[in-house]
Parts: sequence; structure tokens; C-alpha cells
Amino acid sequence: MRNLTRDKAITLRMTQEEFDFFRSQLDRAKPKNQTDFFLSVLRKKPIIVVENLHAILQELKRQGNNLNQIARALNERSHFGEDATNVMNECWKTYRTISAIETEIQKVVKDALIQRKGEQGETAKGD
Repeated sequence: MRNLTRDKAITLRMTQEEFDFFRSQLDRAKPKNQTDFFLSVLRKKPIIVVENLHAILQELKRQGNNLNQIARALNERSHFGEDATNVMNECWKTYRTISAIETEIQKVVKDALIQRKGEQGETAKGD
């Protein structure tokens, strides 16, 4: 049998606005107590950490600049030049990379949900 003694405490500071929102959510949820409310919230959603997000955002910014260059070139002349074609190819490469990252993130989220569901099942069995 598990030890259910809750001997660890966490202090949380909030602005009045945050506290009012917290109280409204607590009233809506109608948990037994604040601890049960927080634990319920924490258990509902997996925590997902996306590595290298800063690098991805930098690359998106670079590709946005490339798209602006293409638009400028198209406005200045009526045909695609070799430079514009090269920039478009780089944009497509980046798009494919981002799509692969999105697929990987979806896989991580799915795996985390499956793992969490398994952990909750094991907890229920242990009760």
C-alpha cells in the first residue's frame, strides 16, 4: 500500500487577478480541496518540452526574410530569376524540415499520453 501522507508543501504567489481566476476555476471544479484541484490539473496534461525551439524560430525568421526578398523581386520584374528560384527551394526545404519536426512533436505528445495513461492505470491497480 502506498504512503498517502502529504508532507511536502509548495508556496504559490499570485496577483489579485490571478487569484480571482484561480478561485473561479476552483469553484467550478468543486474538488475536495486545493491539493486535489492542483493534482487533477497536473495529471490531465502531459508536460512537453520542445528542444531547439529557438533555432527553429530563427530559421523561420530567415525564411520569412527570404520570402520578402522573393516578393520584392517579383514586384521589380515580371519573371523569376535564378536567385528567386534558389530562395524558393530553400523555403521548401525549411517547410519540409518543419513538417518533419511537427510530426515528431505529435509522436512525442502521443507517446507521453500513452505513457501517462499507463502510469495512471498502474496507480489505479496499486490502490
